[in-house]
Amino acid sequence: MNSLISLLILVFTFFSFNPFSLASKSTYNDQCASIIPETYGTTKLKFNSFPLSDKNTGYYVGGDSIINVDTTWNQFSLYFPPRNTHATSHPHLFKVEGTISFRTTYDDHRGYLTFKLDGFWSQSSGNVCMIGKSKGVSKKGDSLNLEAVFKLNNVFNSSNVTSLVSGSLESLSSEKGDDDRYFEPISLMMFPKANYSYSLDTKEVENDFFFDSDDDEESLSLNFDSLSFCSYPLSSAITTLQLEYTHECSSSKNCTPIVSGSSDQLPSHMSLKGIECSSHIKKHRVRVLVEFSNSVDYYWNKNNQSLNTKTMLIGEGWWDEKKNMLYVVLCHFIGGRKSSSLNETHVGDCSIRLRLRFPSIWSINKTSSIVGQIWSNKSASEPNYFKMITFWNDHNYRIGGKDLKYEYSKLDRVKQSCLTDKVVAIQGKRYPDAYSYDMKLHMSIRESKKRVAWGSSSPLFVDDDSYESDLSTLSSGFDYGILNNNNGSLFNISYRIRLYMMSSPPFEKNSLFNMSYSSVKISAEGIYDSRNGTLCMVGCRNLDSNHGTPTSHSLDCEILMKFQFPPLDTIDRSYIKGSIESTRHKSDPLYFKSLEVSARSYNIRVARRNAWRMDIEVIMTLISTTLACVFVGLQLYHVKKHPNVLPFISIFMMSILTLGHMIPLVLNFEALLAQNQKNKSYIIGYVEKWLEVNEISVRLITMVAFLLQFRLLYLTWSSRKTNESENHLWIAEKKASYVTFPLYAAGLLIALLLKLKNDRNSITSMYRQHVSSWENIKSYGGFILDGFLVPQVILNLFSNTKENALSNPFYFGTTFVRLLPHAYDLYRTRSYDDQDSNSYFYADPSEDFYSTSWDIFIPLLCIVLSIIIYLQQHFGAQYFLPRRFKGSKGYAKVPKSEGEVETTNM
Repeated sequence: MNSLISLLILVFTFFSFNPFSLASKSTYNDQCASIIPETYGTTKLKFNSFPLSDKNTGYYVGGDSIINVDTTWNQFSLYFPPRNTHATSHPHLFKVEGTISFRTTYDDHRGYLTFKLDGFWSQSSGNVCMIGKSKGVSKKGDSLNLEAVFKLNNVFNSSNVTSLVSGSLESLSSEKGDDDRYFEPISLMMFPKANYSYSLDTKEVENDFFFDSDDDEESLSLNFDSLSFCSYPLSSAITTLQLEYTHECSSSKNCTPIVSGSSDQLPSHMSLKGIECSSHIKKHRVRVLVEFSNSVDYYWNKNNQSLNTKTMLIGEGWWDEKKNMLYVVLCHFIGGRKSSSLNETHVGDCSIRLRLRFPSIWSINKTSSIVGQIWSNKSASEPNYFKMITFWNDHNYRIGGKDLKYEYSKLDRVKQSCLTDKVVAIQGKRYPDAYSYDMKLHMSIRESKKRVAWGSSSPLFVDDDSYESDLSTLSSGFDYGILNNNNGSLFNISYRIRLYMMSSPPFEKNSLFNMSYSSVKISAEGIYDSRNGTLCMVGCRNLDSNHGTPTSHSLDCEILMKFQFPPLDTIDRSYIKGSIESTRHKSDPLYFKSLEVSARSYNIRVARRNAWRMDIEVIMTLISTTLACVFVGLQLYHVKKHPNVLPFISIFMMSILTLGHMIPLVLNFEALLAQNQKNKSYIIGYVEKWLEVNEISVRLITMVAFLLQFRLLYLTWSSRKTNESENHLWIAEKKASYVTFPLYAAGLLIALLLKLKNDRNSITSMYRQHVSSWENIKSYGGFILDGFLVPQVILNLFSNTKENALSNPFYFGTTFVRLLPHAYDLYRTRSYDDQDSNSYFYADPSEDFYSTSWDIFIPLLCIVLSIIIYLQQHFGAQYFLPRRFKGSKGYAKVPKSEGEVETTNM
C-alpha cells in the first residue's frame, strides 16, 4: 500500500506541471538561444531516432545542498519518452521533453529530486538545451520548487568507446537572491548507447591476451543464451573483486592503473559493471566500467565516497569461447580532474588489458569462482605502466553449478591428526547428515576465555558434490537433518569460513587477528563422521599485509580445526563445540593461540519449530489485543454506571495506555513483516500467507482497542473540566507528575545500564544486530506500559481518595495482558532456539525488557501494583503508609444527584 501511494505521488509529480507554462519562452531564449535557437515551427511528426530515447543513467557531481548524495551513489536517471520527441521546421533541430531524476537508493524520500524538462536538440552539433522546474524533497524534508537550465554535449546518433555525453544542470535563481531556490551547478556525465560501435577487439589486440600463465587450467564454459554480464548472477559475481599485487608493490608507483592520490595507498578491491551487453552469432560483447576502491564492501564504498573518474576505467570486452575467458580492453578517463566538473572529461589511452575466467576445479588453495589478471601493454619505461595485478572473487557465487569440481589435497594430514582411534557409532543417537543445513554454522570465537570474534561457515563440497547444488535438489518436505545417514558414513567435506573481529587492534601477542585487516578468511577441507558427529579439517587462512592489500602466496595452511556436533534429538539445545589451532611451533611468527568455538547450526526441524512458534505468537497477539479491548470495555461500563469516579482516574495513566495502542498503528505492523524479509523467508515458508492474513486482524483489533482507550481518556479529561473538585484533582495530578517523571527518568537510566550489560555478556548477542539507543528507549517504553498503574498509585496518594476509580476487571485484566508476554518469553527461552530473533511477533525484545531476570521481576512488580490499587480502593489511598505520613482528610466528591459533599476521612 505504501509503495502504491509513493508511486501515485511520483506519477502526479511527473505530470502535474508543464515547465514552459512556468518558465516563459523568454527564459529559454536567455539561457539557450546562443546554443540552440528556439524553433517555433514545431510539427506533430514524431521523431524516433533521438539518441537518448527511453531510459538512461549517468553520473553526477555537485548538488550537495539539495540532493542526498550519500544515497544516490552519484547516479541519476534520464527519461525521454519517444512519443515526446518532435521534428521542427528546421531539418536538424528537434523538440524534446523528458525528466531527470536523482533517485535515492533507500525508501527514505528525502533528498529526492525530479526535473520536468522541455527544450531542443541539435542533431548537427550534438547539443541539448532545456528549461525545467522541479518537484522534490530536500535532505531536511522541505519541499523543493526549483527552476533550472539543463545542457548536454556530444549527443550524436552514433558512438564508440571514446564517446562521452557531458553536461550540467544549473539554477536559474541568482546566488545572491533573496530566495533559497539557488543551488550550485551539477555536472553530468553519461555513456551513450545509441548505435554503439565496438572497435577495440582487433586481431592485434587479441594477441595481447595470449601468454603461458594459467593456460593449462580448466575453465567453465558459459552459455550466453541464458547468461549475461549485465544481469544476475554474472553481474553480481563481478561486483567485488579482491586485488593481489606482487611482492615488489608497497606503494602505487608502477603498481596500479589509477591515480591513487596523496595517500599513495594501493586499492584493495575492483568492481566491474556491465554498461551494455550484446550477443551476436560469433561473440558475446560487453561494455565495462571498472572502479577501484579501498573498501571491502563495494556498496558501502559507493555510499561514502563521491564520484572520482581518476579511480575509474572504461572499455570493451568479449568472450573467447575457445579459451572460456573474458577479454577486456580498458581506457583511462582523461581531464576533468576538478571534482566540481565533469565537462572536460574524455576517454583515451586504451593500453590496459584485463582477462577473467571461471575456474572449473577448486581446491583448498583456490576457492574463488572468478580469477583473472589486469596489466598494461606498455613497457616499463613508458608513462602509466604498472606491474601485472591478479584478482579473484571473494564471494561464493557458484557459476556453473554441477560442472564444478573440487580436488582434495589435505586428507592425509587430516587422517593423521584426527582419525587415530577406531570410531564406534553411538547407539540410539542420530547426528546431522553432511548434506543438511545443519552443516552451516554461526560461530562465537573465544581467545583466552574472552569473546573476540564471531563468524560464519558453509560447506563448499561434500565428497564430489557441490553443497549448494545438492541442497537445491532436495524436496522441502524431507527432514534434511537425517538424510543419507548410513550409520558409518565418512564424508570428505570442504568449507569456507570467515571470522569477523569484535574489537580493533592491538590484540594479544600471538593472536590469530594480529595479521588480519578486518576479518580472517579460512578455506578448509577434512572428514566428517556422521556416526558420532565429529568434523576434523585442515585450514588455510589468507594473510593480509600492507594494511589490507594482499600480496601473492599469502597463505598459512598450518591450521587444524575440530568440531563436535550434538545429536539431532538432544533436548538440552547444546552448542556445537570446536577449536581452531595452529600446528606451528610457538616460536614461529605465524603461530597463534588456540581459539575456542561455540557454534549453532540451522536445521529444517528447527525451522519448522520456529514456524509453529510464530503461529502461536500471532494467535497470542490476537488474544492479548482482544482481551485488552474487553477490559477497556468493562472499564467504560464501570464509569457509565458510576460517572462520579471519572475525575479520580489518572490522566497520565490513561495517556500511557492510549499511546501503547496508538504507536503500533503508527509504526505499522506491516513493517515487522518487511524487516529483514530475506532472513525470514526461509523460516516463514508456508505460514507467510497466514501471517499476512492475520496482520489485518491484529491491526483492526488494535484500532478498536485504541478507540476504546481514547474514549476513556476523553471522558476522564472532560470530567475533570466539569467537576467542581477539578482544582484539587489537577493539583494532585501535577504533584503526581512531579514524582512520576523523575521516577521514569531514573528508571530509564538504570534499565539501560542493566540491559546493555546483559547484551554485552550474552553469548547469543552475536546473532542479533547492534542494539541502538533508540531500540533501548523503545524497550523502556514497553516497561512503562508494564507498570501502567504507577501514575494511578501516586495520584491516589496525593488525592487521598477511597473511590473505586478503576474496576477490578480493568486493572487486574490489563495487568494479566501485560504479564502474559513475559510468561511466554520464559517458555520460549527454554523451548525454542534463539538464533532466529528477527522473527518475533509476540514478546519482541525490541519492545520490552525480556530476559529470565526481567521476566520474573516485571510480573512481580505488576502484581504488587495491582494489590496496592486494590488496597487503596478498599481501605483508603494511604492505607499501607506509616501513620505519620498519612494525611488528615481526603478530597471531596460531589454527587450529581444531591449536590451534597461527601468527605472521606482516614
